[in-house]
Amino acid sequence: MSESLLQHLIDSLLDGVDGEVTSRSRVVDGLLDLRLAATEMPHVVQACDRSLSDLPGKTTVTNLWWLETLEELRNAVVAAPAGA
Repeated sequence: MSESLLQHLIDSLLDGVDGEVTSRSRVVDGLLDLRLAATEMPHVVQACDRSLSDLPGKTTVTNLWWLETLEELRNAVVAAPAGA
C-alpha cells in the first residue's frame, strides 16, 4: 500500500477518536488494519507490532496513548522507504 493510503488510514483512525478512552478491541483492530496495509514497509509493521505488544488496558485504552501511537505510526510511514 502506498504511503498516501496509509496516511489516509491513519487520518481515518484519528477521526474516530472521541472522548477520553477507546475500546481496546477497536484499537487492536486499527493497529491490525495498519499492519496489514503496511506489508511492504517492514519498519511500519514493526512499529505496529511494538504498539500491539505495549497496548495498555484490559477493556479500554486512553485516547492520549492512542493519539500518540497514531502519531508515531504516521512518522514511521513517512520515515520508512518502501521495502525497507
